[in-house]
Amino acid sequence: MIIVKSILFLFLLILPSNIVFTQSTSNTYNAYQISVPYVTTCLSSQYYDIALLQCSNCPDNAVQKSTDNTQCECIDTSYYYAVNQGGGSLLCSKCASGFRRSTDGFGCTLYSSSCATSTSTVVPSESNLDGSVYSSNSTSTSPRYTGETCQTCVAGAWSDPDNQRCTPCAIVTPHIGSAPTSISCCALSDIKDGMCLTYIINTLNIAISPIYNNRFNSPTVSSFFKQHLDASLYLCLMNLNNNTAAQTTNRTLLSNATACQVLANIVAMQFYYPVNNYAYNLYQNYIWTPTSSSVWSASEIRTSIPFLAYPSTYYQEINSASYNWIPVASSTQNNLIRYKLAKYSPTGKYIGLFDAFDAYLQLCGSSYTDGRPAFTFGTQYKKACNIRVDALWSSTLYDTAFYDPYILFTQSGTDYMLPTPVVIKNYKANDSSSPNQNDDESQWVYHRRFFLIDRISGILDSTGELNNIHYAKSIKIVNTLTNSAANIQPPLIIIEYGELAISDTGKGSLVEITFETQYRMNLDTHISSIWIAIGVLCGLGFILSLIETRVWYSRAGKIMIDLGTIGKFFLYLINSIGTIFFIVMAGVSLWWLIFFKRQDAIYLVIPTTIQQTSFTVLVVVAFVLKTLDILHLIIRQSNIDIFFIDWEKSKSGNPNTISVWRSYFVANEYSEIQTFRRINVTFQIIFVLLLLKVINLENVATIQPGVNLFPSSTDYVPAYNGILRVGIAFSMWLGVALIQYLIYILFYQRFVQDKIINFLDLCSVSNISVFILMDNLYGYYMHGRSPHGTADVNMKEMMTNLERESNQKIGTRGLQPNSDDQTFIIRVDKAFRSQYELLLKNYQNRILTRLTKKGDEHECEILLASYRNLNEFLCAFINQSLPTYSYSVRPRVFLEKILNCELRFRNTPISQEQTESIFYIDLDRNFTKTLFAGYENSLFIWNTATFLFIDYFAMNYVLAAIITYFLNLIAGKLRVSLGQRNLSKKTLIPKNFLV
Repeated sequence: MIIVKSILFLFLLILPSNIVFTQSTSNTYNAYQISVPYVTTCLSSQYYDIALLQCSNCPDNAVQKSTDNTQCECIDTSYYYAVNQGGGSLLCSKCASGFRRSTDGFGCTLYSSSCATSTSTVVPSESNLDGSVYSSNSTSTSPRYTGETCQTCVAGAWSDPDNQRCTPCAIVTPHIGSAPTSISCCALSDIKDGMCLTYIINTLNIAISPIYNNRFNSPTVSSFFKQHLDASLYLCLMNLNNNTAAQTTNRTLLSNATACQVLANIVAMQFYYPVNNYAYNLYQNYIWTPTSSSVWSASEIRTSIPFLAYPSTYYQEINSASYNWIPVASSTQNNLIRYKLAKYSPTGKYIGLFDAFDAYLQLCGSSYTDGRPAFTFGTQYKKACNIRVDALWSSTLYDTAFYDPYILFTQSGTDYMLPTPVVIKNYKANDSSSPNQNDDESQWVYHRRFFLIDRISGILDSTGELNNIHYAKSIKIVNTLTNSAANIQPPLIIIEYGELAISDTGKGSLVEITFETQYRMNLDTHISSIWIAIGVLCGLGFILSLIETRVWYSRAGKIMIDLGTIGKFFLYLINSIGTIFFIVMAGVSLWWLIFFKRQDAIYLVIPTTIQQTSFTVLVVVAFVLKTLDILHLIIRQSNIDIFFIDWEKSKSGNPNTISVWRSYFVANEYSEIQTFRRINVTFQIIFVLLLLKVINLENVATIQPGVNLFPSSTDYVPAYNGILRVGIAFSMWLGVALIQYLIYILFYQRFVQDKIINFLDLCSVSNISVFILMDNLYGYYMHGRSPHGTADVNMKEMMTNLERESNQKIGTRGLQPNSDDQTFIIRVDKAFRSQYELLLKNYQNRILTRLTKKGDEHECEILLASYRNLNEFLCAFINQSLPTYSYSVRPRVFLEKILNCELRFRNTPISQEQTESIFYIDLDRNFTKTLFAGYENSLFIWNTATFLFIDYFAMNYVLAAIITYFLNLIAGKLRVSLGQRNLSKKTLIPKNFLV
């Protein structure tokens, strides 16, 4: 045995430095750090080590076994086995001339014979009755007698399973050193896993009391654990001792290497429970990090022992910036990331190394074609299925097997494998805490081996019946890109197990199984860039809000900063920040959509849920702030001071004979255009849905690189991502809006109608001007005085007047002579405002009095007098008939247009008798700011933010469209209702006439 182990140890030393299992002076493996060459076949002089997953040299006079490449055998029958522990742990000795290997392989014989007896204790003996070898003479090199005789086994010996010789119980029993002749055969009740372990237990002198409980909600003694735990522990432990006699002569039982795998399987089935005397605790104390040098020392090799757990420093090491992991460019083949699974049977047999297609890595199971997207590099894959409980319980489709995962990559023309960690969500620590349930990955405990279904540990020792099973209800493979996506860390497999009891069967119930692959990378730079952009833009927004507040402060005629000023500042700030968040949200989503979908080589991945938090904040804040901004807009527009100036003069000199219908008609038209917009929201929503749902542009938002708008029934359709959905939806929303706007500007308003121009024409035909003050000293004036002097005429006169106007036979409609300028931005002084408020207050007070004294003719007369006073005052003001309240007309300079403010207006103290207001020629029709049409951008942003907000959380464009439509409808109805109430209050027109 010393020779064999020495050979193996020397072989390991000459392997490349990146062999997967390297020796450490700290008595721990560095297996999780260092890759191992990927080996599929071995030379005939080598065998495949099931622990190293590498080719190791067979010892002298041995070759690879023809029926099992994980074993060595003597080159021919002229050699017999002096030692055979499986794998490469064997010694082949030469038989004497004329002899060949015996049937059991452990001796030489001249010929064979058979014994005609049915007694189980009669064997064709190749040894003495005590099990010692016959010798023909003292000089013979042959270890066996030249003939066979039928012998009856004496007490203290039994026939071996091949019925070739009587085997002393002490030799059949695994042992260390020479077996004393006093040892007796084990009683049947003392045999564990087909072996009598009494001697080795006594020899190792380890006082342990293994716990055979499984890890179900109600733990019970597992028949499998009770049968295999002791044997797997002691046989694996025995393999660590450097003694030539450490062997079992019964070759049909578990070999030492296999015993270590069985122990690892039990550890996995117990979810690595670290409590004393559970399998994992025993493995850690006696196999992995033994405390006694008599059992194991760092100078000895450990070829048979799988490593099951990563050190507590793994998270820090794996995320170290200086550690270069797997090159991305060499980790894929045909764009598939290559995973390998070393598969072991419950009894420790190595089954093989398989590609981790979904049939091996998830219970949903399917063909390779269907599973391919799960391993397509860069594709965020998720699949869920429902499986009947009865199928999991008894179907042979789901066998119990155990897996060690690896990732395969190519470097310098050579394929290498690197072990990948497993996180068991069901893991419980010594203190019964569940660290793997936390979101903090640095607190996780990382392991190696896992299973998909466990129908073994739930077989009760008391009844021998299956009482519970565990199944992998959720598996997630997390691939982390590092070094600007140049490298990939060892993938992380996160598994959560579910439990089923026998009471769950026979009910036809289903369980949901999920499997997904996720790609992530450090996006701190991108996220930081987002918040830097927000910070810079919000700083500019803050300055803009200060400027807007200063402009409003001037227009409102404020003389000191009060709560109203502060409140206005915050309202402007809400508008600015809401717009900024919306712009950044749209920009980020478009950037991610474009660069993620067009990448040929993966350098960008979709953010994880946690990383996407920043984007979620953008979506929520943009929607909330823009909603508040629209409410502010509605309230502001619905509280303007508006008055319809009637220029009509009575032909009879009696003002009561002037028709009121012209004012009613103009007021109705103004009421109708309150919610007029150049972008039709209904058409917008329908067309966007057509693009997204019918033309299938929604499929652009799937979390895989590339675009497949019309996948076939056999294609895997990945899930959608919120950022990508926002990107494609925003681009469609913006594109449709731009098309609508351009069609309206270039075609509709030129060749069909322009409602704003039509309203101005109506004012001129009706001889009605519109005077509006949005703030105390700021507003708009639409000059509607008819150039014909009168509008209350019959049909013939009206047609004649219009004909004369079209032939330019009369004056222009403009406020000034020979001018067509009808719309103005007005900035009045405080003296005018004071007089206006006085007349307006008297007028509005009379309205309130009339409401409380309905039918009182005297109050009606007073009200009409107040109305006429206000009308005459405004007429005189416009005609510049009041020297005290004069005004000048001028165009706005370029800077005033850009900043939307008045730079050369000076507030004149009220005490001065001579004051002057300014009428700025409004060629840009800024008076539409009293309507929805003047805030098309704000309404567009709000509609878009609403649509994107709903879809981001609901992942449903149709639902988002419906809610957006109704919210827009509610905003429109609210604006009309409040606007009509304000018109009725300010213009003496009954609300029921505003239809």
